[in-house]
Amino acid sequence: MMGNTSSLSKKDLLDALEIINYSIHVKKEKELRNLFGKVQYILPSRLIACGIVKINAGIKIDKILKIFNHSFPNDLIAFYLKLQYQKVDPVVRTALQNEGRIVRRTVIFKNYHDKLRKEYIKDASDIGILTGLSFGVCEHANSITTLFSFCDKDIERHRRHEIILGVLMHHLHLSVLKCCLPKNIQKLESTYSDTLTTREKEILKWVKEGKTNWEISCILNISESTIKYHLKNIFIKLDVTNRCQAVARAIHTKLLDL
Repeated sequence: MMGNTSSLSKKDLLDALEIINYSIHVKKEKELRNLFGKVQYILPSRLIACGIVKINAGIKIDKILKIFNHSFPNDLIAFYLKLQYQKVDPVVRTALQNEGRIVRRTVIFKNYHDKLRKEYIKDASDIGILTGLSFGVCEHANSITTLFSFCDKDIERHRRHEIILGVLMHHLHLSVLKCCLPKNIQKLESTYSDTLTTREKEILKWVKEGKTNWEISCILNISESTIKYHLKNIFIKLDVTNRCQAVARAIHTKLLDL
């Protein structure tokens, strides 16, 4: 399991591991809903939705490909799309610009005071949509990005919630793509089959165990610069930008065992 999990309880770690394991096998929308039900069991996230979008070179939404609405009111989603709020929503903009990082919705909305924001929150504030955690994860090979929103009045109150989402985010991203855009993800994943060398898989296995570059260099008796070189190649081959994403990709494509 990746991420800074030292502050999590043993139960939190086991629950997160169970969710990751379940996410690997998700193939149908019913299973995807069960997956997010498991997330709701360990996090205060009453409202959950995910948009799959195509982004352009300016890191803006070019097209909405799919909306997976787990528990938002359907009329709110329809209202949002009808007024095309996705084009100016500061949460969406911030999540795209901070790809792979969790952003707090209250912090974002606090900095926006324009007319559109007032219109947006007027109909949404009473159901808690202004408070929550959001993030985006991008498939750089085809510019497809998932944008997640977990909204609840309590979810921003404890650092634990951000840490757990940080552990789960890349697994949730891949599960949503597998269910909602199976052809796209299958095409991408077919390129990863046997793409890593034995040494690269060995290094990634230790990355999955949470080892630092220095620790891996000691274990394998090679220089730290060689570890960095291999990691750079791993990231390129798997079309990822960080260690957590690389491990999630390798697990979901069966390059690594959980």
